[in-house]
Amino acid sequence: MRVDIIEGRRALDELRANWDAVYDADPEAQFFLSWPWLSKWLGTIRKPWFILAVRPDDAAPYVAFFPLWLQTLERESGGFYNEIHMGGHHTADYVGFLCRPEFQEQAIPALANRVKQLNWTNLRLESIRASDHRLALFMREFSGDAFDLCALERFNEDKVDCSICPMARLPADWDAYLDGSLSANTRQKIRRLLRQLEKSSDLKVTHADKDTIDRDLETLLRLWNDRWGVRKGKMLGGILRNYRLMLRHCFEIGTLFLPVLWHGDRTVGALAILIDARKKAFHFFIAGRDEAFDGPPTGTILHAHSIRHAIQNGFATYDFLRGNEPYKYSFGVEEHRITCFMLATKDRTNLGGRLDRRSLPMVLRRSNEHLQAGRPVAAEYGFRQALEVEPSNPEAAYGMGCIMAARGEHAAATALLRAAVAAMPDASRAWFWLARSLRASGEPAEAVAAYCAGIEGEPAIAGAYHELGQVLLDLGCFDQALAAFDAVAELQPDFPDIYASLMQALRSQGEASPEDPSQRPSLNAGLSDRIGRLRAIAAARRNREGSNMTPMANRRIDIVPPFVSQAISAHSVSRQKR
Repeated sequence: MRVDIIEGRRALDELRANWDAVYDADPEAQFFLSWPWLSKWLGTIRKPWFILAVRPDDAAPYVAFFPLWLQTLERESGGFYNEIHMGGHHTADYVGFLCRPEFQEQAIPALANRVKQLNWTNLRLESIRASDHRLALFMREFSGDAFDLCALERFNEDKVDCSICPMARLPADWDAYLDGSLSANTRQKIRRLLRQLEKSSDLKVTHADKDTIDRDLETLLRLWNDRWGVRKGKMLGGILRNYRLMLRHCFEIGTLFLPVLWHGDRTVGALAILIDARKKAFHFFIAGRDEAFDGPPTGTILHAHSIRHAIQNGFATYDFLRGNEPYKYSFGVEEHRITCFMLATKDRTNLGGRLDRRSLPMVLRRSNEHLQAGRPVAAEYGFRQALEVEPSNPEAAYGMGCIMAARGEHAAATALLRAAVAAMPDASRAWFWLARSLRASGEPAEAVAAYCAGIEGEPAIAGAYHELGQVLLDLGCFDQALAAFDAVAELQPDFPDIYASLMQALRSQGEASPEDPSQRPSLNAGLSDRIGRLRAIAAARRNREGSNMTPMANRRIDIVPPFVSQAISAHSVSRQKR
């Protein structure tokens, strides 16, 4: 069996026909693995997602799919690790894999083996709906010597067991459902309530359509929020956004049934039901009801109405999804179970000893945040892990180079920063950092070239010209040092100590012997020419920006975190003492 990794919207779209064929053939397929639902959800999440796809050979169509997404987490002790979640998790009630039944004996172990080749610490098999046989085929590939099996919480705050999923099987006839599935009391109650609904001048049920979907969806979410919003706390905003996005999409593709119960002009209840026409299933997703309404029970009326509607339209199941709330059992359900557990590596580190490549954007973003906030140790963990995955990553090389330079390890810093500027020649700040390390390593001429490259890309930083002038003083290139200091004065007349620096350059120039110009230090013609243009560059920048330029007093190239500034200052003091 060959297992491919499918990533990206275009590749996913190309799977549509193959996916639908496997879905139709799989007796364990369910709505949250349908291509219309899953493809939309994957397109909205902000985490890296991918699909493991199995086929017998390169020429054959795929026979199994396993959608996954990746989370990157940071340890309190420092560093990052990865968790893999099932595709759909956090929004879907069920997750799992699709597989043609005639291939499951080979395809599902192949999926498990491919998962073991990925880089992760935790594999969260949360809310996975699969037969015991399929789970056994998958789990037998994970030895107890290498992995721990950890139970995940399946009870919510109301002590509802969310691993139990009640589902009613629907006959072809409404009366057959009432007479064969329900208790006598429930049967009589439902008939009475539906007669009351049909005869009442005040009560009615409407179904959301293209003209009412916005109103009805917001009504449902408002009623749901009134009941559950406070309990969801900080998660509420994200939950409502996900519900709104997902339910709106389901309506647009014809998979949402949204009945609303009215009492006069007042909405007193609503349900969101997800329709799987391919598998002939209704899935009750969420409900909302007016807690102040003292009329007949809105939930019972709407569920009875919806079940009757499902039967009349040829559907075979009415799935109440997760949770064994007592009211569900009055509708003649049978229990199905989903699995909630996690596989964890024994040493609690990623398989393969490194991060998943897909996590690099998050790791680099977070490491840069640490660097800017003056947390170099935390930043170093992330940059090192990124370089283990991608040794040539310029952003990681730059960040690590800054840390090495601040620590005084200039040989390592120079190598890293050279790699960074080679990949990012327009990254002026990387050039400035490289220039400092080159100067500290005793390569002043190289440092001058690096400063010039940085200034040409970002000509408004007076501190860069000033640092360049100091290097030129060290070299004894007094004419060029004056040009650099003149550029500082042109750009920012109030730059600290600029006039003292000018006087030092003039004094040094005057003390130099005029008798033998050939003995004076010099730079190559190209570099001298670049330095000579600096004052013109600064003047042009000053003229272009005019009086709107931001004062830059005390600025030492403003990406420098506090701990780095202190290190640079200490280095300057030590050089002056020498």
